[in-house]
Amino acid sequence: MIGNWFIAEIPGEVGQSYIDFFSIGHLCGGIAIFLFFSLLYTIPMSKEEGTSQVYLPLWAVWIITVAIGILWELLENTILYDLGLKFEFRLDSLQNLVMDIIFVAVGAASSWVFAHLLFRYHKSPWPYYVFGIINVILWLGVFVIWRYTTLG
Repeated sequence: MIGNWFIAEIPGEVGQSYIDFFSIGHLCGGIAIFLFFSLLYTIPMSKEEGTSQVYLPLWAVWIITVAIGILWELLENTILYDLGLKFEFRLDSLQNLVMDIIFVAVGAASSWVFAHLLFRYHKSPWPYYVFGIINVILWLGVFVIWRYTTLG
């Protein structure tokens, strides 16, 4: 056991500890948002040779993903809280808020690294998207299991 101050083990610690089961949801969100916006990179790239032009480089996709993660945290801890839609009706602690944004950034960065390695040697985007979707599904499975064990 690492300690309640770092990893949430009971419902009362969710949103207050550095990491909780929602952190995995933020990791999935980072991967999924990056996959979606990377279409602006892969669709033009897949056109026939000589006519393709990348509309959005992968570093810009990463920045957009992190910006969406930051906007989500602001929305979650202001509007959703005011509407009473926040988990257990309490704000995230500052450390949890920052870690959620870091998880979004790490999810997006992992997709970026994989895309960079794949597109360096292989021009087809299909393996990238298939792997990305499988990755999101597997992490969602971890999220569901962790949520079930935390909430009982």
